[in-house]
Amino acid sequence: MRVASRYMPKLARRPFGFLTWLPIVCLLAGIAYVAAAKPQAFLVALAVFAVLVLLERKKSQRDARQLLALASRREGQSICDFARDFDPRAVDTWIIRAVYEQLQGQLEHLHPAFPVRADDRLKEDLLLDPDDLDMDFAQEVEIRTGRSLDDGERNPYFSKVSTVRDVVLFFQYQPKSALLT
Repeated sequence: MRVASRYMPKLARRPFGFLTWLPIVCLLAGIAYVAAAKPQAFLVALAVFAVLVLLERKKSQRDARQLLALASRREGQSICDFARDFDPRAVDTWIIRAVYEQLQGQLEHLHPAFPVRADDRLKEDLLLDPDDLDMDFAQEVEIRTGRSLDDGERNPYFSKVSTVRDVVLFFQYQPKSALLT
């Protein structure tokens, strides 16, 4: 018998290693070189960068207000409400929990326990960047559920994931990892 999803271990995040810090240090060294060699060009680039940061910050604040309003309308909802949108006999409960908790992790900077719903659109409602979902989120769910992302092109939900429900069903159709079978 499978262990209940509430006992699924949390994803342990590893600290940055040497190979992560190396490109950052090289980038900073390059910036310092340009600042010393061409101070005027550096100041123009810095001004353009500052304007872009301010514009992005305004957009981020607007997005944060939108998400906080959404969360306040859903006050009191939990993973139980989310799980009721799926048939536990047809969908692996580990996938349901992993998707819910990892999405909450993506949104925790705004709300500590963001109430996610199955019909939430990833980009339009939750304002999640598709690249972040592909790079981080999907790999985290893969690790936690023991489902492999290999041969994703064969999945009936491949390139059709737009809601949280689609993410859960995408992973439901993925094969279990070779390490777990």
